[in-house]
Amino acid sequence: MQIAVLTFDGFNELDSFIAAAILNRMKPKGWRAHITSPTPEVTSMNGVTVQRQKPLEFAAEADAVIIGSGIRTREIAADQALLAQLTLDPARQLIGAQCSGTLLLAKLGLVGIFPPAPI
Repeated sequence: MQIAVLTFDGFNELDSFIAAAILNRMKPKGWRAHITSPTPEVTSMNGVTVQRQKPLEFAAEADAVIIGSGIRTREIAADQALLAQLTLDPARQLIGAQCSGTLLLAKLGLVGIFPPAPI
Protein backbone atom coordinates (compact mmCIF):
# COMPACT_ATOMS: atom_id res chain seq x y z
CA MET A 1 0.00 0.00 0.00
CA GLN A 2 1.43 3.34 -1.09
CA ILE A 3 0.30 6.26 1.09
CA ALA A 4 0.58 9.97 0.34
CA VAL A 5 0.88 12.13 3.45
CA LEU A 6 -0.04 15.51 1.96
CA THR A 7 2.18 18.15 3.51
CA PHE A 8 1.97 21.85 2.61
CA ASP A 9 3.85 24.96 3.72
CA GLY A 10 2.84 25.84 7.26
CA PHE A 11 2.17 22.18 8.06
CA ASN A 12 1.74 20.81 11.56
CA GLU A 13 4.71 18.55 12.22
CA LEU A 14 2.62 16.21 14.37
CA ASP A 15 0.20 15.47 11.54
CA SER A 16 2.78 14.70 8.88
CA PHE A 17 5.64 13.15 10.83
CA ILE A 18 3.65 11.01 13.25
CA ALA A 19 1.30 9.74 10.54
CA ALA A 20 4.23 8.83 8.28
CA ALA A 21 6.20 7.24 11.13
CA ILE A 22 3.32 5.10 12.38
CA LEU A 23 2.23 3.98 8.91
CA ASN A 24 5.81 3.16 7.94
CA ARG A 25 5.91 0.66 10.80
CA MET A 26 3.94 -1.50 8.37
CA LYS A 27 6.82 -1.64 5.86
CA PRO A 28 7.22 -5.40 6.45
CA LYS A 29 3.65 -5.75 5.11
CA GLY A 30 4.41 -3.64 2.03
CA TRP A 31 3.11 -0.30 3.26
CA ARG A 32 5.03 2.90 2.42
CA ALA A 33 4.02 6.37 3.61
CA HIS A 34 5.60 9.30 1.78
CA ILE A 35 5.72 13.00 2.63
CA THR A 36 4.02 14.38 -0.47
CA SER A 37 4.18 18.08 -1.31
CA PRO A 38 3.59 20.51 -4.17
CA THR A 39 7.13 21.93 -3.86
CA PRO A 40 10.50 20.24 -3.33
CA GLU A 41 10.72 21.72 0.17
CA VAL A 42 8.06 22.74 2.66
CA THR A 43 8.41 24.58 5.95
CA SER A 44 6.33 23.76 8.99
CA MET A 45 4.42 26.14 11.21
CA ASN A 46 7.43 26.09 13.55
CA GLY A 47 10.11 26.68 10.91
CA VAL A 48 11.19 23.08 10.23
CA THR A 49 12.04 22.70 6.54
CA VAL A 50 11.90 19.24 4.96
CA GLN A 51 12.31 17.82 1.50
CA ARG A 52 9.36 16.01 0.01
CA GLN A 53 9.63 12.33 -0.79
CA LYS A 54 7.02 12.45 -3.55
CA PRO A 55 5.54 15.24 -5.68
CA LEU A 56 1.90 16.21 -5.32
CA GLU A 57 0.98 14.19 -8.43
CA PHE A 58 1.75 11.03 -6.45
CA ALA A 59 -1.51 11.55 -4.53
CA ALA A 60 -3.49 10.51 -7.63
CA GLU A 61 -1.76 7.12 -7.83
CA ALA A 62 -1.45 6.39 -4.10
CA ASP A 63 -3.64 3.73 -2.51
CA ALA A 64 -4.36 6.02 0.43
CA VAL A 65 -4.11 9.76 1.05
CA ILE A 66 -3.94 11.61 4.35
CA ILE A 67 -4.20 15.40 4.34
CA GLY A 68 -2.54 17.04 7.31
CA SER A 69 -3.34 20.37 8.90
CA GLY A 70 -1.38 23.57 9.22
CA ILE A 71 -1.56 27.30 9.69
CA ARG A 72 -1.99 27.97 5.96
CA THR A 73 -4.85 25.55 5.26
CA ARG A 74 -7.29 28.37 4.43
CA GLU A 75 -4.84 29.81 1.90
CA ILE A 76 -4.37 26.38 0.33
CA ALA A 77 -8.14 25.85 0.22
CA ALA A 78 -8.50 29.13 -1.69
CA ASP A 79 -5.83 28.17 -4.25
CA GLN A 80 -7.89 26.74 -7.11
CA ALA A 81 -4.82 25.92 -9.21
CA LEU A 82 -3.35 23.85 -6.38
CA LEU A 83 -6.63 22.07 -5.65
CA ALA A 84 -7.01 21.25 -9.34
CA GLN A 85 -3.80 19.20 -9.07
CA LEU A 86 -5.41 16.93 -6.47
CA THR A 87 -7.30 14.30 -8.43
CA LEU A 88 -8.38 11.87 -5.75
CA ASP A 89 -10.67 8.86 -6.32
CA PRO A 90 -12.74 7.81 -3.29
CA ALA A 91 -13.89 4.68 -5.14
CA ARG A 92 -10.29 3.45 -5.36
CA GLN A 93 -8.43 5.25 -2.58
CA LEU A 94 -8.72 5.48 1.17
CA ILE A 95 -8.86 9.22 1.81
CA GLY A 96 -8.70 10.98 5.15
CA ALA A 97 -7.65 14.19 6.81
CA GLN A 98 -6.53 15.50 10.14
CA CYS A 99 -7.85 18.64 11.81
CA SER A 100 -7.97 21.56 9.33
CA GLY A 101 -6.95 19.25 6.49
CA THR A 102 -10.64 18.33 6.42
CA LEU A 103 -11.29 21.75 4.89
CA LEU A 104 -9.38 20.62 1.81
CA LEU A 105 -11.53 17.49 1.60
CA ALA A 106 -14.61 19.70 1.71
CA LYS A 107 -13.24 21.99 -1.01
CA LEU A 108 -12.58 18.91 -3.15
CA GLY A 109 -16.16 17.73 -2.62
CA LEU A 110 -15.06 14.65 -0.69
CA VAL A 111 -16.77 15.16 2.66
CA GLY A 112 -19.68 12.80 3.14
CA ILE A 113 -18.67 10.35 0.40
CA PHE A 114 -18.51 6.84 1.74
CA PRO A 115 -17.80 4.20 -0.91
CA PRO A 116 -17.48 0.58 0.14
CA ALA A 117 -14.17 0.08 1.90
CA PRO A 118 -11.74 -2.24 0.12
CA ILE A 119 -10.99 -5.45 1.97
